[in-house]
Amino acid sequence: MNIVEVINIPWWNAAAQYCITITDALMQRGHRVAVIAGQETPSYRKAIALNIPADPLVSFRPAHFPGDLMNIKHAFRTVYHDVQIVNVHTAPAQTMFVLARALFGLRYRLIRTRVDAREIKRHPLNRFSYRSLDGIIVANNADREEILSFTGLPGHRVKIIHAGVDTARFRPGGETAENRQKFGLPPGVPVVGNIARRSPVKGHDVFFRAAHLIHNEVPDAVFVTAGVDDTVSLDALRTMADRAGVLEKTIFLDYVDPVGELITCLDVGVVSSVGSENHSRITLEYMACGVPVVGSQVGDIAELIDDRKTGFIVRPGDFVALADAVIRLLKDRELCGVFGYTARRLVEQRFSISTFAEMTELFYLDVLHRKRNDAARE
Repeated sequence: MNIVEVINIPWWNAAAQYCITITDALMQRGHRVAVIAGQETPSYRKAIALNIPADPLVSFRPAHFPGDLMNIKHAFRTVYHDVQIVNVHTAPAQTMFVLARALFGLRYRLIRTRVDAREIKRHPLNRFSYRSLDGIIVANNADREEILSFTGLPGHRVKIIHAGVDTARFRPGGETAENRQKFGLPPGVPVVGNIARRSPVKGHDVFFRAAHLIHNEVPDAVFVTAGVDDTVSLDALRTMADRAGVLEKTIFLDYVDPVGELITCLDVGVVSSVGSENHSRITLEYMACGVPVVGSQVGDIAELIDDRKTGFIVRPGDFVALADAVIRLLKDRELCGVFGYTARRLVEQRFSISTFAEMTELFYLDVLHRKRNDAARE
């Protein structure tokens, strides 16, 4: 197939990672794929680094909207004239490519991938936009039900496709004494990690309330937080840890790359989010590294973790249940090991990059097949 993926996000987040990962994976399967992205964005730079054809065709600036439409018209009648599938990963890109196809009679099939945690804007024009799509990809069942309810589309038009994780990059057995020393982790003690950007939605306060209870039951446990700055400061995290009585037992890290080196040092990975996580990258990365996960029942987390087999699902904000689950794993080392092994096996079977690419490829082909049948009936 000849495919174009479109992403216009000025930072690196779950949607951007989803887009670049599937683009690279489809290229590895022999498809011709290009990315349209802003030249100054991380998505554009990541694409270039992976030798993915990247095109800053569209500015996505409101003042340039008419010019962007004309650029699409020209490009899809020349350079991209034989493109079969355009997959847009944001709402502005969806609006632009829906309009361009309608105004200029362009022939591509249009798919929207939506891993955005924000609610759909429920107005008639947006409903028309969604109903104009040939297919929609989401990362969890709640999003699928929301879209079906809003649009009235038939079920086969909306597909759940969980992103894959690189099982070669994220794998068990990477812990070393040097890594523990690198991150300031004492040898031989259990480590509980929470890797997330510093934002209220990530539930750091929930994590530290749980840490207080965990510390009472497992006094030698050490806690790690790691992630980029957002709207919660490092000082605020330190205050949370101090109030929980675990300040001296907590390691505070910024962005870690490669993060797999840190994950393999963990005994338990925590996702304490109270929202978001429509595509929880860190849950899959924990699991791929053979680390059992205790995660909140938000986004797609409950669809990734096999509850009581690869980890535990708890209600968002329930720090007592979160602590109880972590304590159980830390006190039962055999159970912790079985959960970690099973998590890795589950990733290999259901959440690998190859599975991600195959499911996406099949959905793209299904969209093309349905359109051909529709044209034949006409």
